Amino acid sequence: MKKTVFVTGSEGQVGCELVRNFSEKGWDCYGMDIFKESSNPNLKGYLYGDVRKRESFKDFFKFVNTNELRFGELLLINNAGVAVFTPAEERTYEEYREVSDINLFGPIVGITEFYKFFVKPNKDLKEKKCSIINIASIYGLIAPNQKIYTDTQRNSSEIYGASKAGLIQLTKYFATRYANDDLQINCIAPGGIYNKKLQGSGFLKNYGDLVPQNRLCRVQELSNLICSIVESNCKYLTGQTISLDGGMSAW
Repeated sequence: MKKTVFVTGSEGQVGCELVRNFSEKGWDCYGMDIFKESSNPNLKGYLYGDVRKRESFKDFFKFVNTNELRFGELLLINNAGVAVFTPAEERTYEEYREVSDINLFGPIVGITEFYKFFVKPNKDLKEKKCSIINIASIYGLIAPNQKIYTDTQRNSSEIYGASKAGLIQLTKYFATRYANDDLQINCIAPGGIYNKKLQGSGFLKNYGDLVPQNRLCRVQELSNLICSIVESNCKYLTGQTISLDGGMSAW
């Protein structure tokens, strides 16, 4: 069975790891991001595009021959996202719109175009398998502890958390809307992803103190979880949000 994955935000830390992991497992990987060109050798195709535009997703999905994929496995990972770090008291309308448009409207466009392009035309075929994974955040479930940002200005914002909470709700909405079309839609809410280029020692310690496992999430762990869900062939799993947070939300 031919396996194809579409990854938005394919050029970032998480996107690159997703492409690497799925590629090693034999998937054809296609990426879309806001950079003119991709340097990722594991991509079979790359599109410079904007997740807020339906035409970008239409062009993205046209990479593949739909006739060949009618009996294959198709996966969309809504990974593209943006954050803002200015104080809430100084929030501008432009910042609010950028975060909400990319983090919320982008997945809406991706899900609905994926459905129209791949699922609806082949809804009676039992041999196909289509699924979507949305990447939210632990801050869509809990509020960030402001005390951890002692040596960084990258403190999580109110609109970022609100957009990720909205993405969790969108997952439930579309999973139930398309349940009879055999489209599984789930969500991952990862904790902070370790990035040695952006995080200072103070932040790493402060964040780790809030987590039972005393550390941030490794990007490989997020990628491995998504691969495990997709390759489990468990079609009964849909509309769910899995917290990958080292137990942070458990206490």
